[in-house]
Amino acid sequence: MKILTGARWSIAIALALLAAGSLAQQGTSDSLLAAQRRITATLKDLGKAKADVKRQETRVAEAEAALVRSQRKVDDDKAKLEQARKNLEEVRSSAGATQRDYDEAAAEIQRLYRERQPASYPKP
Repeated sequence: MKILTGARWSIAIALALLAAGSLAQQGTSDSLLAAQRRITATLKDLGKAKADVKRQETRVAEAEAALVRSQRKVDDDKAKLEQARKNLEEVRSSAGATQRDYDEAAAEIQRLYRERQPASYPKP
């Protein structure tokens, strides 16, 4: 009977090992399926993240280009302002010279007018 018991014991161990292997394989199968689902979801998230990065890179590039355009406009406006100030000084200088010429001409006219007027005699 001892041999039979030993044989039974061996069969029981073999069956237990088969069952454990089957469970392990099923656990591995479930783990593999879960891992495949995780990787699929993660790949989808990665695609979204890459698209977001691309959109943000585009926005940054557009903002940088707008900044460059704005800086050029500021530089152009500064140059225009400096030219306008220079022109203003030239016009003021010219206006000052013209005013002096006018004043001289007006003084000359007054002098000539006085010279042509007969001397006024005091009234008796």
